[in-house]
Amino acid sequence: MRLLVFFDLPVDTSNDRKNYRKFRKFLIENGYMMVQYSIYAKIILNHSVLAYQKKKLMDQIPRKGTVDLLLITEKQYSGMERVTSMNKEAAQIASVERIIEL
Repeated sequence: MRLLVFFDLPVDTSNDRKNYRKFRKFLIENGYMMVQYSIYAKIILNHSVLAYQKKKLMDQIPRKGTVDLLLITEKQYSGMERVTSMNKEAAQIASVERIIEL
């Protein structure tokens, strides 16, 4: 399974920017990989690991902004298509290749 973390945090004040950097650093230090600027993913082995990760995330979420969590299967994640303006053809990337790429 993959836990996707989507976040939209304000960066208006210096304190907001500090909270943004702190949350992003927490994600990276805890094994989350960036999918896009405000989307991070982590492999979750079972539901007890999920509960642990959710608890850790809840302790780190800044007061302002929003954080969304989505749990998906590896099959669903590997079916994601990456389309860029340079190459209009959809490119499916297997989950193992995604780990190596990031």
